[in-house]
Amino acid sequence: MNPVLTLVLLAAALGFFAVTLARRFLPLVALRRDERLDRPGERVRALLRFGFGQKRLLDREEFLPGLLHVVIFAAFLVLALRTITLFGMGFDPSFHLPGLGPRSALGQAYLLVKDVVVWGAMVAAAGFLWRRLVTRPERITRSWEGNLILGFIVGLMVTEVIFDHWPDSLAGRASFWLHLVILLVFLNFLPFGKHFHIITALPNVYLRSLPPASAALRKLDLESEGASFGTRSVADLSWKEALDTYSCTECGRCQTFCPTHVTGKPLSHKAVNQALKHHLIEQAPALRKLAKAADAGAREAALAGLPALAAGVVAPDTFWACTTCGWCETACPVLIENIPRLIDLRRQQVLVESAMPDEAARVFKNIETQGNPWGIGSNKRAEWCEDLAVPRASEGGEFEYLFFVGCAGAFDDRQKKVSRAIVRILREAKVSFAILGEEETCTGDAARRLGNEYLFQMQASANVETLNGYGVKKVLTQCPHCLNAIRNEFPQFGGNYEVVHHTQLIGRLVAEGRLKPAAAAELSGQAVTFHDPCYLARHNGEVEAPRAALAAAGVAVREMPRHGRTGFCCGAGGGRMWLEEKLGTRVNQNRVDEAAATLGEQGGVVAVGCPFCLTMLKDGVAETGREEKLKVLDVAEIVAAGLPPTA
Repeated sequence: MNPVLTLVLLAAALGFFAVTLARRFLPLVALRRDERLDRPGERVRALLRFGFGQKRLLDREEFLPGLLHVVIFAAFLVLALRTITLFGMGFDPSFHLPGLGPRSALGQAYLLVKDVVVWGAMVAAAGFLWRRLVTRPERITRSWEGNLILGFIVGLMVTEVIFDHWPDSLAGRASFWLHLVILLVFLNFLPFGKHFHIITALPNVYLRSLPPASAALRKLDLESEGASFGTRSVADLSWKEALDTYSCTECGRCQTFCPTHVTGKPLSHKAVNQALKHHLIEQAPALRKLAKAADAGAREAALAGLPALAAGVVAPDTFWACTTCGWCETACPVLIENIPRLIDLRRQQVLVESAMPDEAARVFKNIETQGNPWGIGSNKRAEWCEDLAVPRASEGGEFEYLFFVGCAGAFDDRQKKVSRAIVRILREAKVSFAILGEEETCTGDAARRLGNEYLFQMQASANVETLNGYGVKKVLTQCPHCLNAIRNEFPQFGGNYEVVHHTQLIGRLVAEGRLKPAAAAELSGQAVTFHDPCYLARHNGEVEAPRAALAAAGVAVREMPRHGRTGFCCGAGGGRMWLEEKLGTRVNQNRVDEAAATLGEQGGVVAVGCPFCLTMLKDGVAETGREEKLKVLDVAEIVAAGLPPTA
């Protein structure tokens, strides 16, 4: 053992590491503030579950590679104590941590566990090398770095085994020093590549966005001096968004069921993270200068020197392609938040540059002038129910639920049938409800996700004022996008309500015995599958209620391969409902192909719980020539078809 050599190795390596970390993290001081230290109890639980527990790595769609990663992670956790011991032995050969001496029972137990995880890590590393060099799945980034890191891991494990078993031999002594050198080189290599996540991933998980804020976009203060209008340059990112890029493992899980990536659009969240990280590092000197700016003039000059992200770092075709389906954030093992960054890039383009797809401009005009994306006269919003004598909130009667019909439910001819089916169900179960009629206006969900934050805030404020004016406590929606906006985003404007989706209410009414649908005769003998709406299943965590509602109507759901948390988007989210799909193949056709394969040669019914999904899948059925075999129905229509006829 050599105390001087040990000290020199430690001092040099840790000194270099400290300087490198400072160069990576100090520029983040110049970035936008973001409060992430609230609710520590929830954060610790998330850290234990997703960080140390590696929960998402063991999800069924990528279980085997996830298991290999868990084995290596466990090995590093166990070997952390051994690492301290080895460095201590560099100063004193008899050094051992208290209670872990080789003669103690605890020490013997530790050495046994250590040996198991060491061999497990070598097997796991070999498995990863096989994947990288032989099977080479599409989602894996081809790079020498990944192979080098695996080499480091194998080297650490092999030198540990040799030193542990033959400590006094020449090979054992050489392995001891080689182990320490590999470990310190490994440590200093981390900040320079994708494996920086080994350092940042656990903090990133702790600092995650907590629900319900995780389902809501941040509210821009559009009236304040120096207001933010989205993301122009790297300086407009928050420090957490920068930490996200450092934490990306480049595992590619975000691509597995991403509708844009799968159908050939120019969006890979992994690639966006890489591009932003490299740009952050390139602009670090400018950001440090910005952080030191003493006055507004110096700050403005520093900001002007930063290039626009849309000018070459993240192309407009990339951030306009996103459907905000949420798969990337559902799949990410380290809980990276991809959607808000892309929306902020859209916000900058719309609010400052006035650069947007032509279709988006038309949608904004229609919402602003008529209160709906179609641009149909707002005075026609209640025509769908003019023969149903549906009560209005303005009539002053008592009601339990405010049925927020939504723009599609009021103006789209196909969705009007769903609105009427919901009224039929509510009346059968004797639920007291009312609608706003002409007083209802678009929630602004599409406007916000297309980048027009100003229009969204105008729409949200108007709706909240109306709902609060009537003392609304409970809101029923048929559109998951309305559900998400009213439940998770209207609280930003003082609107706090209990919001339920119609499938959730149907399930509740059945459970209470207030609704007893029979099997619909028209569905007799037909196979049925269910398409999960992204804004219901992923953004709001509801996958059971629609299936329970269908089961109550005597329907046995035949699941598609991609369902529930792995459900595949219809292509309409994020405002994409209103934009032309010019790149790659059509998302809705991809989903219809899957539904058709699931239902088989005889065809059947694709059940949905979202007006956008209904439209997209109905169009996909027509576009693929399957109208004779496939029918698209909302859950409410299926349930209503099994109710007794009205008098």
